[in-house]
Amino acid sequence: MKVHFISGLGADERVFEYLSLPGLERIYVKWIIPISGESISQYARRLLPQIDTEGEVILVGMSFGGLMAQEIAKLIPCKKIILISSVKSEQEYDWKLNMIRYTKVYKLIPTYVVRKASLLVGGYYFSIQNRREAELLREIIRQTDSHFLEWAIGQIMTWKNNASNPNLVHIHGACDRIFPPYKIDRAILIPNAGHFMVVNKCNVLSSSLMRQIGGSNTD
Repeated sequence: MKVHFISGLGADERVFEYLSLPGLERIYVKWIIPISGESISQYARRLLPQIDTEGEVILVGMSFGGLMAQEIAKLIPCKKIILISSVKSEQEYDWKLNMIRYTKVYKLIPTYVVRKASLLVGGYYFSIQNRREAELLREIIRQTDSHFLEWAIGQIMTWKNNASNPNLVHIHGACDRIFPPYKIDRAILIPNAGHFMVVNKCNVLSSSLMRQIGGSNTD
């Protein structure tokens, strides 16, 4: 069974390598450089050539990748859309993100400042638990393309989603500090898990994913 994975902002397939998903063929959707003025829906359409539509489509999107998975699902039929550490609409943003959205202060902050701040406080907001995870997060932050980072932040801050998909499943960390769970509706909560649970709660998350996709985790 083929499953398409879409990573978080600037990340790549490394964040999914810790998952144990026997019997599944993983297809990693790669981020591409956005075109100036491109909307998230237009960008999602340019990702479609990476989606294998010959069979039933299953999308797994983490964080910003969850937003993108929902936009892709508006363009093609999907058997299942699984969100990890993400949101289903702007209604699930907490007061901190909403304050940034409404004041538009994100437009005034250079990307190098965002990158520097992420390196300083990312460990807290991602609930990093050890040096290995910290190094992976730092690598992801450093390697994120500045143009993509600026574009993606703008899309997150202006995203609106009024469409609900009956084939959507939301798996979320009960201790997520970026998208606090008190704002999240109808999600499967993973206890003691933060925003980086795809890495540091990979065993529990793997089992949950296999149940939702329709298999069984034998590990």
